[in-house]
Amino acid sequence: MTPAVLLSTTDLFFAARIQNVVEKLGGHVQSVATAAEWAAQLGEVPVLAIVELGPGGQGGWLHAVQYARKWTRGIPIVAFGAHVDVDAQAAAHAAGCDFVWSKNRLTRELPTLVARCLAPAEEMAGCADAPNELVRQGVALYNQGQYYRCHDALEAAWVADPRPCRQLYQGLLQFAVALHHIEQGHFTGADKMFRRAINKFQRLPPHCQGFDVAALLRHSRSLRQELLALGPERIAHFPRQLFPSLTYAGADPSAAPSSAEGGKKR
Repeated sequence: MTPAVLLSTTDLFFAARIQNVVEKLGGHVQSVATAAEWAAQLGEVPVLAIVELGPGGQGGWLHAVQYARKWTRGIPIVAFGAHVDVDAQAAAHAAGCDFVWSKNRLTRELPTLVARCLAPAEEMAGCADAPNELVRQGVALYNQGQYYRCHDALEAAWVADPRPCRQLYQGLLQFAVALHHIEQGHFTGADKMFRRAINKFQRLPPHCQGFDVAALLRHSRSLRQELLALGPERIAHFPRQLFPSLTYAGADPSAAPSSAEGGKKR
């Protein structure tokens, strides 16, 4: 699955220009027409979201941004519009957009921004280390099926480590809590945690501290799709055999075992 850039603009020529940049860098553009569609597609966790503002920020876009910020933290959101529309720019900043640019500036910044969003870091501080004791405790609890109890150890690891690799601990935590929500029958909570875990994993290198992050990302996406297919009414029928085990390979990311793809037998 190639990374997605979510786009809404009425300028078809500009949309084609954005699509050309994104595809050259290895991604694809998901275009939507309405604010409601844009907010809904943010749930699919694109690596970047771009939206054209109407005069004064009208058209429901700012409400969509505010809604999105409750559910999809960490996805960069770029709003663009007329450089003279200062009211729309101020409203977009207040709603939670990360960047509010004119169309000309977006054109200049687009290749660098897209490249940064599409390509996960090849190296990240702390990823060459072995998992620390707190992470190992969290993984052990997870593999015992104690998806909520492992939260405390992983959260402590996240709080204690200021390095960028802490995103791994948070992603593992959110993934585990998503499974806990499934067991408790909480559809909305599970969906929210899967989306947050996906956002964390897709910003990490493919391997970090011996974890196969690419496999974790695939698991997060496939389990979320299973959740959505069942819906809140049938969440009790979620097949628990799809819950994967967590494995890691010490400090050598290249030695991450292929069993990371396997399912957890319960």
